[in-house]
Amino acid sequence: MVTIATEAPEKEAIARPTVRPRGCWSRATEALHAFLAQVPARKRQVVLCHSDADGLAAGVILTRGLERSGRSDVRTLATGKGQSAWSLDILEQIATMHPAALYVVDLGSRPRPIFPAVPTLLVDHHRSQGVPPSALLISSYRWRPSPCTAALTWWLMATLTDVSDLDWIAALGIIGDMGEHAEIEPLPTARRRYGARMLRNAASLVNAARRSASGDPGPALDALLEAREPADIVQGQLPAARELGELRRAFNAALAATQRVAPIFRDRVALIRVRSPYQVHPCLAQVWRGRLPDHVVIVANDGYVPDAVAFSITTDLDISLLEFMAAFRSSLDPTEFGYGHDKATGGSLSPDEWKRFMATLGFR
Repeated sequence: MVTIATEAPEKEAIARPTVRPRGCWSRATEALHAFLAQVPARKRQVVLCHSDADGLAAGVILTRGLERSGRSDVRTLATGKGQSAWSLDILEQIATMHPAALYVVDLGSRPRPIFPAVPTLLVDHHRSQGVPPSALLISSYRWRPSPCTAALTWWLMATLTDVSDLDWIAALGIIGDMGEHAEIEPLPTARRRYGARMLRNAASLVNAARRSASGDPGPALDALLEAREPADIVQGQLPAARELGELRRAFNAALAATQRVAPIFRDRVALIRVRSPYQVHPCLAQVWRGRLPDHVVIVANDGYVPDAVAFSITTDLDISLLEFMAAFRSSLDPTEFGYGHDKATGGSLSPDEWKRFMATLGFR
């Protein structure tokens, strides 16, 4: 197991960003190049990415970077509703591709095996729970500031080939994960080139696929792979982009229908419970975070996945939600529980486990 912790880049360079502590960036790029050296360029390589704007952007940038650096057989897929890199259906799908190398992008890192016999590289910015056996993790979690996976992947691929034309794709990932005002490159450069409104709209459309009732990321992945600039997506110039527009309108209607639900309180925890097949809970959590800055906000969705309660947790309080959730991990199934960011996390639990979790917080 190898974990590489890297540091934040300066704006003036792509391939050689300034890092803190010194040497982390060079170790990360050396690890990347060493990993690639062990995989024959003509052998099939599979990129598995998360389905949000950050994960999809990182997956597409990695795919294009591998292709441009001489790897001719690269397949790309994204996780769907309720799936992770450790989900059986995902593993079965990857197995049919017979990869010589696997890249797991923006899906977190856990000590559970994925494909131990297949060289595996994880690229991520979330807090690691451990590293799969025989895998390599390049993480930006400890960077200050900590850029998202799309930015990290863009910098890494720039050490292999020219990816300057993919700056807008990285920008969509940054906007989706860090907000449109983030000063992480290449977002500032892309803003000047394409305009903030264009990028913001494109990021919203890309996220519409995973937020839909089906949770199918296919239209968003197809749009990013086919588009040459953000206008191709925003102006609906591709069939996949037009589908994203329809998905966004449906999601916005579903979100509006759940915004009237009032929270209930126990101490400094606010609980909002909704039922929707759409992934409304992360967006609702952000809405209520702004309204209740002195609370931990939990939004639970009983209708998102069968036989489970999906939930999102966020806060403006000066606490780590990962530490907050860690207190409950020993008594609950941790498979899809309490991963992510210090200020935004969540997961899914069975109804019985959800009741136990709520009881520990004082909700009856």
